[in-house]
Amino acid sequence: MSNSNPNDTELEQQRAESATAALKSQTEDNHTENSEAAADRIASNVKDAKEDK
Repeated sequence: MSNSNPNDTELEQQRAESATAALKSQTEDNHTENSEAAADRIASNVKDAKEDK
């Protein structure tokens, strides 16, 4: 469906870009948190393995 008002199209484009940026930021934050949690688990496993020897 075409839009006769170009300003509406521009606004929709800005909203889409904003939503994309927000999702990207959220994904990157989640990735960082997951990576840090994984690193903590690995460090804990290494420590436990050393203590078991």
